[in-house]
Amino acid sequence: MKLCQNYKLFFLLCLPLMAFDIAAYYDLDRLALEAEADKGSFYHNYTKIYSQYFAPIRNQNLKILEIGVWQGASVRLWEGYFPNADLHFIDIDYSHLTYMPSRAHLHICDQSNVSQLKSFVQKTGGDWDIIIDDGGHTMEQQQVSFKTLFPYLRSGGMYIIEDLHTSYWKEYGGKGGQMHPAAARDSTTEFLKRLIDDINYVGARTAKANHDTDLHSISSELTGYRNKILSLTFYDSLCIIVKR
Repeated sequence: MKLCQNYKLFFLLCLPLMAFDIAAYYDLDRLALEAEADKGSFYHNYTKIYSQYFAPIRNQNLKILEIGVWQGASVRLWEGYFPNADLHFIDIDYSHLTYMPSRAHLHICDQSNVSQLKSFVQKTGGDWDIIIDDGGHTMEQQQVSFKTLFPYLRSGGMYIIEDLHTSYWKEYGGKGGQMHPAAARDSTTEFLKRLIDDINYVGARTAKANHDTDLHSISSELTGYRNKILSLTFYDSLCIIVKR
């Protein structure tokens, strides 16, 4: 059964990670270290989070998109970790690529260009189970990609934005720097914080935090975010948005 068809499993995955599976972590982190991917413990250590979300669904027939390729370390990582996944990657060019994929699909696409993103979706069919943004990390790139691609995520799917610390650096569109980090008003972290209001909209309008009830009376007020975001979970420099 595909991941997004198993709603109960996805709901459990999105609860706070109370029981840390160290074996799952070591397994994923080993592959990241072998691939020299900065997601591993030698750098960002996103594998500590990913292992808990991905291990239960690792062998499913997932459709996964990652934004950003660079030398191809993540391509190698996910090819090794997800044996049955349909893997796609986009980047503006592949001049730095050193790892040639064995089964993943590489596409030329500018993540800050809406028309290119929509053309890519039309070509590949959308319906993503997991989307990971590890692209250029600017505020425009992260927000344009999310706004354009989130509608093409399956119900129960995860949209993940990495390296959110760039929201606090001026050269990426933030307001400060490493010595004095500060988020600008239009930074990606501030954009994501505003989505918290959308998550709570139904409960605030109906006094019932229940999307399974009849929402006809407020249907005209329900934007894609108010109606479709199930959860928004922050970790250090990382946010995981799950679609309802």
